[in-house]
Amino acid sequence: MRRRLLAALVSVVLLGGCAAVPTKGTIRSGERAGSAPDLGGVGVEAKPPRPNVGDMSIVNGFLEAMSDSQAYDVARQYMTPAAAGSWKPESQTVVYDQQPDSLTRKGDGIQLTAKKLATINDRGEWIPAPANSKADFFFKLKKVNGQLRVDSVPPGAYLGSNQVDLKLAARDLYFFNQTKDVLVPDPVYLPQNLPSGQAATQIIQELLKGPTSRLGNGVVSAAPPGTEVQVSVPVDLGVANVALNDTAGSLRDQDRRLLAAQIVWTLNQLNLRAKITVGGAPLLPDEPEVLPFPTFNTFDPQVPGASMTKLYGLLKGVPQRITGQDGSTDVSAQPLNNSPLSLHHAQSFAVTLLGDAGAIVTADGHDVVYGSLDPPGKDDKKKASFKVDGKTLPPSFDKEGNLWVLDRAESDHPRLRVRNQDGSFSPVQTDFKGDTPVALRIAPDGVRVLLVMQHAGTEQNYVETATVQTADGGKQLVLGAFRPLQLELTSISDAAWSKAGFIVVGASGTARRQIWSVNVDGSGMQPLPGSSPNFAPEHVVSNVNKDTLPVIQDDTGKIHWLSKDLLWVDFDVNGDHPAFDPTYPG
Repeated sequence: MRRRLLAALVSVVLLGGCAAVPTKGTIRSGERAGSAPDLGGVGVEAKPPRPNVGDMSIVNGFLEAMSDSQAYDVARQYMTPAAAGSWKPESQTVVYDQQPDSLTRKGDGIQLTAKKLATINDRGEWIPAPANSKADFFFKLKKVNGQLRVDSVPPGAYLGSNQVDLKLAARDLYFFNQTKDVLVPDPVYLPQNLPSGQAATQIIQELLKGPTSRLGNGVVSAAPPGTEVQVSVPVDLGVANVALNDTAGSLRDQDRRLLAAQIVWTLNQLNLRAKITVGGAPLLPDEPEVLPFPTFNTFDPQVPGASMTKLYGLLKGVPQRITGQDGSTDVSAQPLNNSPLSLHHAQSFAVTLLGDAGAIVTADGHDVVYGSLDPPGKDDKKKASFKVDGKTLPPSFDKEGNLWVLDRAESDHPRLRVRNQDGSFSPVQTDFKGDTPVALRIAPDGVRVLLVMQHAGTEQNYVETATVQTADGGKQLVLGAFRPLQLELTSISDAAWSKAGFIVVGASGTARRQIWSVNVDGSGMQPLPGSSPNFAPEHVVSNVNKDTLPVIQDDTGKIHWLSKDLLWVDFDVNGDHPAFDPTYPG
């Protein structure tokens, strides 16, 4: 049941989190280009209790009513006055695997016993439940004026798995990274099928509350504290009229533009354009009254650009550029002979998002060397390097060209550092609580981190996300807000960013490893769309750019990529190339 639910949730993501079944809050996914599609199915309409019905009918009716955040008043009619007065459905939503035997009679009430899939907190964050978690609650019943009513107070609302995609919609709130040059999506779940004005009001109210705990102070909002919409966000002919209070009037021109970008990108998911005013005057007086979405494309979190789609890698330890991946010419690997990186044999290779420079971990594991991919200019340094200790994971670049390196990976104290563009280093405080990092991939925004971790004392890997935040008044970088995705996979060997979230290599049940598409918050998982691979996947490379073709290295070292027509293409068609280790910019 869980996999059917999660597959449904991911389908929302690929076509493109509120606590109580939200009057606030959202289901998650990757692209947010428009409204969630109609997924079919039958929603349950909340109805008040019928007279003289039995205990099971009362509890079933209560659960059905609480699945609709617009019907909490109806749900309270199933409760005793005391219980109804103390019930706080907005505090959280518990998502459970609804089965025919989930409810059983017990003593003077009804017992709910089911597998817990997730909790959606009061900000709408989807938090996957640990394995073997239970949604257990005893609905105690008591007669009021001769009618059975629920007399125990649930911890928030309960939402059965067959109602999630019908009641909730995946949405992103958008904030900025610390350098304010790229938007960072913050996934939340919001009510499905609201009128456009209510949906616009709710999502902008959530945006102005600031980031959720997932991103914390790793991101910034251009909205000054106290910024609010005046009453609501009415929608007229597809234009949302966002009237902000005077608090935003103190913003400088550049910050006004940033706030506009946050609002425009957030509303774009609802297929709405934006007209933004502050105290009745336009937020951006020099721009059109209705702000065009393309005006803010420079902040795209998917980092558009042809350089992001170019494939690189190592062939016998030598950095290479791959040509012909788009089918225009024969596929071939071209050594970067003029790059200072080619002076060393390498065990791993990373490329900047612009494709102009890279970094390698030397084959002996003692150094990280970085430099241009092509002949450096006369004023450029030919190469630079720094020492690393122990096992060093393949490094990552963010959009600013900062290089993220984790060494001492198998020690008791793994070390994460950022080599900044100016040559300085910033240590990042980490605590993996005894588990071992296997892979670390930084997002282009430099805020979000994808990790493959190995449980201490086992050979089992798991996937989690984390956020780079700050402490000590911004002086110390901290890797925190760890969120295990709780994927029902074993033999996980690798994971990478993708346009829809993540691509994960792992096995389901007793089957061999497959390639999975997963939402960034773990709320969905399904096989990567496309033809079934005829190889055993081992490693994956990808990035957030929507035009990047996922590339898989199989267990024999051969390379395959998923073409735009969703067919697998082999790099080594004739079988005459040695093993090739691929990488994309990032």
